[in-house]
Amino acid sequence: MLLLLFPTHAVVGYLLGVYSRFPVAPLVVGSVLPDLVDRPLFWLGVTPVPHSVGHSLFVALPVGVALALVFGPRGVALALGWLGHILTDMLNVLTTQGPAVAPYYGLYPLSRPEATESFNTVTVVTPVIETGHTVHPVVLGLELLVIGWGITVVARNWWRD
Repeated sequence: MLLLLFPTHAVVGYLLGVYSRFPVAPLVVGSVLPDLVDRPLFWLGVTPVPHSVGHSLFVALPVGVALALVFGPRGVALALGWLGHILTDMLNVLTTQGPAVAPYYGLYPLSRPEATESFNTVTVVTPVIETGHTVHPVVLGLELLVIGWGITVVARNWWRD
């Protein structure tokens, strides 16, 4: 299964909040929202794949516009975090399955092409978070860099206060 680590999405949302004018909390919530929606749907057998409704641009874009209109900057932040999650997951699909599959990843319920390209990947077993984490080695390195950056920013801000 091709999944970015859950903490990576939260850290990306946090860093977007720290380095932008948008509120941090809605960015973090938006950045993990697709997984919070889709995983239970998959586990309950409602959807056939663990990346479906919450990972679909057909859902994210109109709901994001509605959130922005109703909640202003907080709604925009939530929507940006959500879109950031989808885009970072698409990067993983691009590097592990190829450019032919990547656009379909965010366009559920459109069916994906059957053929995928073969890339060198690394599978990391993370039993608490996911059953397996398959990524291109460069993406795994970027994830570790982002998580380290987030921890550094949190530590720096914590020591200042």
